Amino acid sequence: MKPTLPTSDELSAFIDGELPPRRMAEIESLAAKDSELAQKVASLEYDAQQLRAALAGLPTSAPAIELDPARLRVEIKQRRQRLVATAASLVLALTLGITGGWHGRGAFTPSTGLPMADAVEAYRLFNSVSSPAVDLATHETSTLQRWLDSHFEAAAPMPDFEPYGFRPVGARLMATDQGAAAMVLYRDDRGETILFYVRPPGHKTIGRGSRRAEGLVAQYWADGTYHYAVVSQGTSPRSAAVQQAIAPLI
Repeated sequence: MKPTLPTSDELSAFIDGELPPRRMAEIESLAAKDSELAQKVASLEYDAQQLRAALAGLPTSAPAIELDPARLRVEIKQRRQRLVATAASLVLALTLGITGGWHGRGAFTPSTGLPMADAVEAYRLFNSVSSPAVDLATHETSTLQRWLDSHFEAAAPMPDFEPYGFRPVGARLMATDQGAAAMVLYRDDRGETILFYVRPPGHKTIGRGSRRAEGLVAQYWADGTYHYAVVSQGTSPRSAAVQQAIAPLI
């Protein structure tokens, strides 16, 4: 029987050495063959090392439950997610205040917010550096698709922009006030960037449409389960070809 991929809880238990020996061996074998899984294991091992280093500076009188690495890892992750979500909300609020010039399909009302403003801000953030920090850096579309599928069940497949000269370079999870989001970055040989963005719908439905502002084009749509956006340069011939390819979706 083929070993199954470990769950998040199993990976944490694997790092802490709390799984049965047979399952430990299975995960080690899977990680040796799966680069994405190996990267997750390495990331968790690094977190564990950081936790152990932090524990070394705690008073020995601290309760045992507070010193448990697995518990601390969960608490740190939850704290980090709350901070990132708060930051995302602030960015969204700032965006609504400075992007009143957007126009496109449907009327814009400030009280309802700007559709997929978080996708536009993610583009601006990660396009501002030549080597953005990503959770998974690869040109392999299949590897990135598996990564997306592991975080977003039944989401639409990531677009293929290679016919237009854009190859995927990496992906990253982000936090928004709607929940966890993910972005996939594409770049061409000139360094031009396109971003594919997916997140849960939250309490509002965005419909389908496109908007322009400050040299960017955001094309967005929904499938009933998730919201999607493709953000690209508004004045680039290469991006214009991508925008035409996306247009039938919206």
